[in-house]
Amino acid sequence: MIGEQALVMRMWRLGPWSGSRLMRGSYRLESSIVLVVVALVLILVPFAAAFGTATHTRLDDRSRADRETRHQIAALLLEDASVNLADTTPATGATGQAPARWAVDGSTHTGMVQTAPEAKAGQTISIWIDPAGKIVDAPKTGTENAFEAVGAALALWTMGATICLTMLIGTRWAGTRYRMSQWDREWRNLGKAPGWPVS
Repeated sequence: MIGEQALVMRMWRLGPWSGSRLMRGSYRLESSIVLVVVALVLILVPFAAAFGTATHTRLDDRSRADRETRHQIAALLLEDASVNLADTTPATGATGQAPARWAVDGSTHTGMVQTAPEAKAGQTISIWIDPAGKIVDAPKTGTENAFEAVGAALALWTMGATICLTMLIGTRWAGTRYRMSQWDREWRNLGKAPGWPVS
């Protein structure tokens, strides 16, 4: 507890409002920039939340429109499914694809469809199609839209915070270089090489 209080007091004394005469102007500038960066990072939170909300609304509207124009029908597999290694991931496992046939308004359509790797010819599966009868992705669910919106909000906040942190690091680097050059100049004015005692 005492250590925490000492740290808080030390951070307070390093603020730009410090009345210490030993505190250089460059330190005051850096501490001011730190406060500005912290404020910007905090301000980014509601902006990111608003961006995530707007993204969620847009995605929900798109899903609603997709549900109005797309629908599921049954498709008949013409051959056994073959494993699609390109779509194999640890999370979803192996997927399969096979040629299939389906009918829309009296017209017959054929094409490759995604299915379970063990699917056999003659089985029927459900596919999503558009008004023209072409295979399309299923409309996204509300959960999928929520995850995507949260990801968009986090990405915006992370990008903004990274930019602020980069500016802070650049400012500290420039401040250190400036102070080092000041110290070298002061040593030269004393007629001593840097590192030698003044007396």
